[in-house]
Amino acid sequence: MAGWEARPPDGPQSQRPKDASSQALAEWVTHGEQRRGRRADHRHSDRPGCSGGRGPSGILHQELPHPVDTAMLLIALLFVSSTLAADCQPDGDHAATCQTGKCEAVGSSEICTQCRAGGAPIDGFCRPVGSPQAIAAGCTKGDGTALEQTAATCGKCGSEYFLFMGGCYRTGSQPGSEICTAARDGKCTTCKTGGGVFQNPAIDAVLGSECILCSDTTDRGGIMGVENCAACTAPDNSAKGAAKCIRCNAKFVKRADGTACLACGSGCFECSEGNPNQCSACENGKYLKADTHTCVDGAGEACGAGNYADRTTGKCENCKTGSSSGGAVQGVEGCEACSVNTETGKLRCTVCNGSGSKTLVKVAIDGTTTCVAEAECTTGSMNFLSDSKKECILCDNTTSVTPNDKGRLGCKTCTKSNAPPVCSECLEGFFTKDSGATCTACAKNCLMCNDANADQCTKCSPGFFLKSNKTPGECIPCDSTENGGSEGCGVCSNSGTFECTDCKPNYHKQAGGGSAVTCEKFCEDETACEGTAGACEAIVVQDNGDFLHYCSLCGDPNTFPIDGKCVDNAQGNTCANGVCTQCAAGYFLYMGGCYDVTKTPGNLMCKAAGQEGICTEAASDKYFVVPGVTSNTEQSVLACANPLGTLAVGNAYVGVEDCSQCAAPDARSDGGMAVATCTACGEGRKPNKSGTGCAACSIENCRHCRVDDVCEECSSGFSLEGGKCISTGTSGGNRSGLSTGAIAGIAVAVVVVVGGLVGFLCWWFICRGKA
Repeated sequence: MAGWEARPPDGPQSQRPKDASSQALAEWVTHGEQRRGRRADHRHSDRPGCSGGRGPSGILHQELPHPVDTAMLLIALLFVSSTLAADCQPDGDHAATCQTGKCEAVGSSEICTQCRAGGAPIDGFCRPVGSPQAIAAGCTKGDGTALEQTAATCGKCGSEYFLFMGGCYRTGSQPGSEICTAARDGKCTTCKTGGGVFQNPAIDAVLGSECILCSDTTDRGGIMGVENCAACTAPDNSAKGAAKCIRCNAKFVKRADGTACLACGSGCFECSEGNPNQCSACENGKYLKADTHTCVDGAGEACGAGNYADRTTGKCENCKTGSSSGGAVQGVEGCEACSVNTETGKLRCTVCNGSGSKTLVKVAIDGTTTCVAEAECTTGSMNFLSDSKKECILCDNTTSVTPNDKGRLGCKTCTKSNAPPVCSECLEGFFTKDSGATCTACAKNCLMCNDANADQCTKCSPGFFLKSNKTPGECIPCDSTENGGSEGCGVCSNSGTFECTDCKPNYHKQAGGGSAVTCEKFCEDETACEGTAGACEAIVVQDNGDFLHYCSLCGDPNTFPIDGKCVDNAQGNTCANGVCTQCAAGYFLYMGGCYDVTKTPGNLMCKAAGQEGICTEAASDKYFVVPGVTSNTEQSVLACANPLGTLAVGNAYVGVEDCSQCAAPDARSDGGMAVATCTACGEGRKPNKSGTGCAACSIENCRHCRVDDVCEECSSGFSLEGGKCISTGTSGGNRSGLSTGAIAGIAVAVVVVVGGLVGFLCWWFICRGKA
């Protein structure tokens, strides 16, 4: 998973065509697919394309709470405001490089419309003035002259781009495709209507205002949008004025005539068009109470007697009926009080209907609860009736303080008669001893074993398999490659042939043959940062240039990213709610976590950190120390290849896309943006003369070249001879120094000549023979 760009549910980068530039950016960009898994509750996302996580520098407002469900409340913090006063997401792509209040939601993307001084918006991202991206976009002043180093917007764009709200965009990729479908000479000619923008009906529209955001209330020659509007239609061609809103942003509802968006009542995410105070859906952490159409917090009796707060529907639901349409929780007939078991997702009934005969709560092995009568308690023999006849107890429940009501550990079925229960069958992972009186645990990781020997397994626990050519009965981890397992495998079988069917939490599943899968690691933390509520977005560049991904947010609020992995000991660092905000001596802050300079991966980034908890020397020229950092609450080291940067002392510092080695930028004090000077780029690329970007080497098969295009190292299978890369014969290359195109042309010519000669000889012998 990539790491430095916030991952919108259907974000631009997951769908953007992967040219060389966008591929490099994608390494630091959060992918939509991964965001879907981590931030699953999109119904509550207040702004399209905006979601929580760890931003380019790990910036996260310290006052943000960490909820029981991190995913839901992080998204709830993304509020909707007037389009021209929209704050950038505090943990998003543009937190460091965009000016305050200059981010906009366009379709599924968040864009910056005005960068910090020294940057310009290209496809929604702030690029350094003079960078290859800004030059390729033709971003200049309005008169066509070059931008100055203090610039923050574009005034004109090149022929392959169009100007929109101070930035240059392409129609063929998001977010430009959400705005315009056809452009010519730097101007949009056909806007993408029916969504978040409308076509300016004015014939003489000012350059850059051909398409107008539905929520843009700026007066553009008498034409404007409607505040907080998400979708609209343009004003009549014959009249100036505001667009007609057909759908408002979250927490707003349109006036019947479409002239305004009205704020919903407190806690509402959606509300009634006729009555904005009447909620129809609630914001995160709130639940809809159907009888009052209000949103409550769901704690205690907030949902009312006999009800519970259902996260799968966002509503207060009845214990007897369970989830309404779209939910996943089944109700319990006769239940009067209940809650949801967060581990199983099942309803846990605590009080059954006292007016009927089914007054006992019966708990099944899988955690399911039902209301039963006394006679039904022992049905299935997995429960027994307490001596008081007021409890229906599971056979393996050993918590009772009354000896006769104390179950047997590992017991599946039992009988009881005015004495402690007697076990008749053990649960999986146990076997009977002493004529069934006790259940003894099988060996570790063993689900079924030989009654005579706990180590002789016949069935393994999930995550393990029986290895036939090893000691009989031994359970082997599915990911034990030395014993026939597969890297990253979490669930497997071995019926003569090993087969992996699912991956460990920190591995992605790759389809294999039939039901078999292979697994690809995406996170160095084995828990994948404590599940979907966490984020594995802290990228660390190894010495060989490969990327490793570590935790930037822990899903469990009581664990913290220390050395990139979620642990419950903060090691003296200041951490809370799944993130670290201040680091102790010998550590430094990086992407929401604290890293020890003496351990991996911290020593890959920083060589020295003082008593202040600030990195003072980069570990290699793949990183640079951020200028001016004096507080251990700010990120003090940055990768050369990180184009999204970090904010320090009010200034933005950024790396260069696809850069492998660099020098730190000079410190700024004007609130602007400073870019590192790139001295070496990734394979097949070279720095431009200003060091603000990387371009392709012009020498074929060159792996590394200098800024003056002199090749320093050739690709595998080629050797450097006379400034060219000549095949060594080991990779099917050529030693002629000719380009592949030239060689192909010569080959075709040879085929034509030989073919002509053969044809002539055939004609000569056949035709002359007949003569």
